Amino acid sequence: MPDRKITAVIVDDEPLAIEGLRLRLHKIEDMHVVGEAVDGDNAIAICHALQPDVLFLDLNLPGINGLEVVQSLQSDNMPLVVFVSAYSEYALDAFELNAIDYLLKPVNLGRLQQTMKRIRERLTPVERDQEKFKLLRALEEVSGLHISELQEWLSNESPLPNSSNQELVIKNAKNEKVFVPVADIEWIDAAGDYMCIHTPAENFILRITMKKLTSQLDARIFQRIHKSTVVNINRIKSIQPLRNSESILDLGDGVKLKVSRNYSCAVKTIIDNRVR
Repeated sequence: MPDRKITAVIVDDEPLAIEGLRLRLHKIEDMHVVGEAVDGDNAIAICHALQPDVLFLDLNLPGINGLEVVQSLQSDNMPLVVFVSAYSEYALDAFELNAIDYLLKPVNLGRLQQTMKRIRERLTPVERDQEKFKLLRALEEVSGLHISELQEWLSNESPLPNSSNQELVIKNAKNEKVFVPVADIEWIDAAGDYMCIHTPAENFILRITMKKLTSQLDARIFQRIHKSTVVNINRIKSIQPLRNSESILDLGDGVKLKVSRNYSCAVKTIIDNRVR
């Protein structure tokens, strides 16, 4: 494509990562970075407004993650997607086979030149149409869902149907990204759009709505017991009924959670799911 620049948007919640990738892309003659974003919401808005040819997308974003950004961008003008991550083991095999490319941080200029070769080859109308199917195959590998289920998901506004994520990516007190096994989560309480996630080893603060967070968790295991509380039913030691259809859940180690009257039906659900 010698007659025009290839336009790109970079999405990463780490400013230094954005700067490093931007500097390397500026060294590529036919590449032009037209936008940058630090979270999924801004990424979607920028892509809709600028319609870039390529999206360099970090998978581990706060709030809306990289896969959810891809879902929101399904259209005839969907950009080619290059996933970027600091973790080589994170779905690397699936994406290497099916996506445009998968880059590890910090991005090497030589490796980026290989990516650009793939991008140039695929920026034709026929190849663009084929990219959606290739992306579906990549998502199929990651989610474990059939490709027909993913096609239905991509056509609506529902959350990613893989509701039983094995890990959450959360920043700890040192501003480091850590992988928190979902099975380790004992309970979650909310304060506005901030969730406090309690595990035996450490508590984490995550900026996300309760609705979006629970959509990423297995509803059979994580039960809503209050408008601002979710509990891992496998962590419950005992249930003590109270008056007015309320109950107390004992998680051990001095942790006791109240089931509010409005969520009294949750107790039956907890018992049913525990005995299955």
